[in-house]
Amino acid sequence: MSESSGAPLSPGSCRRAHSAHILCSGDDEDDLRQYGGGKAKNMWKLSNFTGCTVPEWFCLSTLAFRAFLKENGIDKVVDEADTDDLATLSKQLYDRIMRGVMRAPLLEDIGERVAHLGNDRFVAVRSSGADEDSAAHSFAGQFDTLLYQRGLEQIVTAIRQCWASCFAERVMQHRRDCQMPVTGSGMAVIVQVMINSDVSGVAFSRHPLKPLSVPAVYIEAVHGIGEGLVSGELDPDHYEAAFDGSKVDVEIANKEEMFTQKEGGGVEKVAVASEKQKERTLTDVQAHEIAAIMISLEKATGHPQDFEWAIEEGKLYCLQVRPVVTLPPLAFLDRSAAGAQPILWDNSNVVESYSGVTTPLTFSFASRAYTQVYTLSMVVAGVPPATIAKFKPYLSNMVGLVRGNVYYNLTNWYRCLTCIPMIDTAKFMETMMGVKQALGPELQEIIDDIERSKPVYSILEKITLTAGMVQKIYSIDSMVMAFFASFNKHYQRALSMDFYKLNLQQQMDFCHHLFDDILGKWEVPILNDTYVMLFFGLLKKLVARWMSGAANMDENRVQSLQNDLLCGQGDVESTEPTKMLMRIAEFVAKSTRDDCDLQGWLINCPESVVEQLGGLGASNITEHQASGLRRRRGGGEDADRMQPSLDELKHEVVLKVHEFLRRYGFRCINEAKLEEKTLHDDPGFVVDAIGGYVRTNSYSITAMEEREANIRDAAMAEVQKHLGGPQRMLFNWVLGHARRGVRHRENTRFARSKLYGVFRDLFRAMGHNLFRMNVLDGKMDVFYLTISELEDYVYGRGVTNNLRGLAELRRAEFEGYTAGIAPPERFMTHGAAGSYMPFPMLLDDLDLLAKDIANFPQEPGVFRGTPCCPGIIEGTVRVVKSIEETKGLNGEILVTSRTDPGWVPLYPLCSGLAIERGSLLSHSAVVARELGLPTIVGVSNLMKGLKTGMHVRLDAGKGELRVLDENPCSPDDAGNASADPPVPAGSESTDGGGLDIPLPDFADAGDLPPTGEKKFHKE
Repeated sequence: MSESSGAPLSPGSCRRAHSAHILCSGDDEDDLRQYGGGKAKNMWKLSNFTGCTVPEWFCLSTLAFRAFLKENGIDKVVDEADTDDLATLSKQLYDRIMRGVMRAPLLEDIGERVAHLGNDRFVAVRSSGADEDSAAHSFAGQFDTLLYQRGLEQIVTAIRQCWASCFAERVMQHRRDCQMPVTGSGMAVIVQVMINSDVSGVAFSRHPLKPLSVPAVYIEAVHGIGEGLVSGELDPDHYEAAFDGSKVDVEIANKEEMFTQKEGGGVEKVAVASEKQKERTLTDVQAHEIAAIMISLEKATGHPQDFEWAIEEGKLYCLQVRPVVTLPPLAFLDRSAAGAQPILWDNSNVVESYSGVTTPLTFSFASRAYTQVYTLSMVVAGVPPATIAKFKPYLSNMVGLVRGNVYYNLTNWYRCLTCIPMIDTAKFMETMMGVKQALGPELQEIIDDIERSKPVYSILEKITLTAGMVQKIYSIDSMVMAFFASFNKHYQRALSMDFYKLNLQQQMDFCHHLFDDILGKWEVPILNDTYVMLFFGLLKKLVARWMSGAANMDENRVQSLQNDLLCGQGDVESTEPTKMLMRIAEFVAKSTRDDCDLQGWLINCPESVVEQLGGLGASNITEHQASGLRRRRGGGEDADRMQPSLDELKHEVVLKVHEFLRRYGFRCINEAKLEEKTLHDDPGFVVDAIGGYVRTNSYSITAMEEREANIRDAAMAEVQKHLGGPQRMLFNWVLGHARRGVRHRENTRFARSKLYGVFRDLFRAMGHNLFRMNVLDGKMDVFYLTISELEDYVYGRGVTNNLRGLAELRRAEFEGYTAGIAPPERFMTHGAAGSYMPFPMLLDDLDLLAKDIANFPQEPGVFRGTPCCPGIIEGTVRVVKSIEETKGLNGEILVTSRTDPGWVPLYPLCSGLAIERGSLLSHSAVVARELGLPTIVGVSNLMKGLKTGMHVRLDAGKGELRVLDENPCSPDDAGNASADPPVPAGSESTDGGGLDIPLPDFADAGDLPPTGEKKFHKE
């Protein structure tokens, strides 16, 4: 690098000579902070940091920028700008800035400083936005930087371009996305001597993706200048230099090109000499030198740093530095501030009820409900009141909200289980982890802590509690009947009310009634969960112990047999909505004639049905039409010669759909999420489902029930063949109780779905009143408040009156969560959990399952999970992320990450079902068994490994999905699945998993914590 030939000028003379328009490293830090923009402020810190060699620089301050805008009338254009059209605004401001007049005194200031750097030197002209490189927003790469500029004219033009980049469309959009002023708060410009680097790159004082698990400085390096690296155009070498200086891990890239100085200024891309393409760009010594600077900078600033560097003729230069805004400050690592108590988080099952980002109102409802229901579970189990009171802090925190996603606080969950004396918590913890994850030191730490704090019961107390539980279990049928009698009374009262006619006080009073008189009396469903888990676990043990030896079955076949024995028992209310839709489809198909294309109308004009539902309804069917339809359906004397007209049949279909919505319109996709739309809001889903049944001839309830019965009967025949005498009697007794418990469980869950519908309508009505009172901008904004905030508003305890601003803030935050990275399935935090939540990369690095899943040997093209209902299907898959993507489903094997009860009407339209999440007792599994649909759940990496149209073989009895052809077929070929007859009982399966402990049921499958059912199995 050539030496400076400029006139001597001390750095401190910048301010003294020309006010605050020119700043440099000798000025006060406060001046740089106030007028230098984020990049210059950090450049000042770098220049005044011992151990760094920083190329000379000066900064044109934000005061110079604002003065230029004012002198050219551009400030008024900015103030009066139409920010709806950012593209037009950006072009307009760019043109004005590039044509604007720069006053002579400012040109002289710039000329003087350029001369000090050396008129013959090339410089880099870098933007330094006032809102750039802060602790919250980096704007990295957003503003303009112009390299290899020389001469006053070229440098001034580059300064104008940097000023104009303050209003670049991408920059203004980014500000809008970050809820910042769209036109920004000013722009400074740095002019710095250019380093003609041999090697350059970027370093992070913490690994940007693995900040906790990798104790090393992360470095990327390329030949030439760093332009190609920061733009992402070149592949760099990767280095991880250990904090303790012990080693450097290297990953060498094939570096065929590099950026370097272009003759006359600017940069160009050139070829790297062949012998250097696969050589290391840095030695270990150079990597450790960079790492040492990074570690020192991090300690000095108290925050992880992002650092750009260059090496010319063996000398390391520090070009610029900024805080890494995606990582927390170093104080985060000092547990004296946040604490160190471990918390284990998991959403592997609760995701079936609360999929993805959940609104604050839904979470606050779920959190309160969990506290209430889990407290009741202790009461039901006979836990002493003093113990329950002691565990109240844990009962109040059974779930958490991680970047908008609902998670189980498994630490508190299992801590509370220790109150029930029949449970071996440590053994259950190991069962929960299964082979999917071994109990490492951190998880063992949690178990040890739980064991130290659990209550101690005497033998007499254990006997008394156990006897009381057994006595309640044997009265389960009568207790379930009494529960439904009470529930239906309150539910019918709720249905008879119009919540929109109530004022806010009345609405809140009724909300408390629902919590106290329905949720507060949820003991029977909890007790039934104990009942079903007890007998489900006994059935699993008896099948494994007796059938494996007598019938010479392997483990997979034994587990499949248990599933088959529970198939198709009937009297499950949650299957009735689907069956009702199938009956409507059957009516449509059988009513279609050559002169009356009812089927074509329904399939091709579903919007007509929706329109008539809204505009006509049952009351608009004339008595003449209705009596005529009744007479023809009843076979009157003129039935043969008076066939119903197409219009009459259309009305009949509308009546049937209307009745369906009257009974089940409260249901919806993600029905545990109260913000979701219901079937009342979008009846088109119902009409499409009926049309799908008609199109695929999937409306025979008799055939479906026969298929279920065949599976069950074949399993029973296997049992009767190999068991006799007392063994058979005991087995049948346990089986009967297991079936009864599962049936009660599904029916009480359906009652819970009805209750969700009531709460959903009630909260919407509250939102309506708040909107009428101009408290909120929209009715649905109520879902961005919490129940406590609504109570405080009604009862005068609110700490803020700005509910509108609170809802707006929450909406923007939660939209960011939806667009961002989803947290891992299972992770552990230490201390205050909230300190982790703003940093998604931090959470991702804490993933407890990533290493185990990545290291487990997998057979290419084979996916394994838990078998739920047997059957062998070959056909194409439809891979969907949401229910909106299922439109036109026509016999394909449906593949998705998770389902909830709202998906059930789709089951008859697919030939098989494979779900990434879920367990054997999840709602999806239970209903699939009832409908006889070949199904596997808990299939890891399913969504990543499959694409719509792939040809696969689903052996649901074995819990296996095998890719036969990776090339997706055309849409015309999709749906041509061929189904073998259901595999008889005794077919192989991987895991029939079950739980041997009582668990409360409130949030669908999510109420069952991970059970080890989601396992990997070797061939």
